[in-house]
Amino acid sequence: MFDALSASFREKRNRLLSGRLGDLARKVEQRDGRRLRVIDVGGAPGFWDTLHADVPADVTMVNIEPDPQTPARHGQIAFTTVAADARDLKRWGDGEFDLVVSNSVIEHVGMWSDIARAAGEMKRLAAHGWVQTPAFGFPVEPHFALPFVHWLPVPLRAALVPHLPHQGYEHLRLGSLGDARRAVEEINLLTAREMRFLFPEAELLRERVFGLTKSFIAAWPRGWWQ
Repeated sequence: MFDALSASFREKRNRLLSGRLGDLARKVEQRDGRRLRVIDVGGAPGFWDTLHADVPADVTMVNIEPDPQTPARHGQIAFTTVAADARDLKRWGDGEFDLVVSNSVIEHVGMWSDIARAAGEMKRLAAHGWVQTPAFGFPVEPHFALPFVHWLPVPLRAALVPHLPHQGYEHLRLGSLGDARRAVEEINLLTAREMRFLFPEAELLRERVFGLTKSFIAAWPRGWWQ
């Protein structure tokens, strides 16, 4: 049920992003006579498959360890993979891209100082942005699909998660305290207040389930994403 619900929200979210991609690609082509330039921080080819967007765009896909299986093209979209850290994207200049996209990544970059650095890098790269992240206040932790565990102190989370039926991190040997501790420490979910602090110029979109916010999207400029 959790997987089906997540897929439903992903489809709705992606429809919105896909439409705006098309709008922005047409605007750039008419104004500058070139293809749309996008940087996807922490992206994966599967994300672009689910968008169902076929627009003339050059997408730079940034990961610490790029996927060697990333295709060169997906319809009109051309991919370039680059090894880089979300916290340090200085190889690219301010405003070098038309759009920055980051989907469920910023909560994985480290502690608060790391998160703030990554947010600062993404904001300066493009005049348009789309940064999605799960909400801390939602009762189900999405990476393990477990209720309430993300509200517990880190040592207690590391002790409990290996003994609960979970998903998403099956590849880790969570019976090892070290692996369990690393797994829970690498996830730092954010609140609405924190997202507004990190992206003060963005519009904060919310995905809701039964009135509860499941995830946030910091989208800029304001008003363009509705």
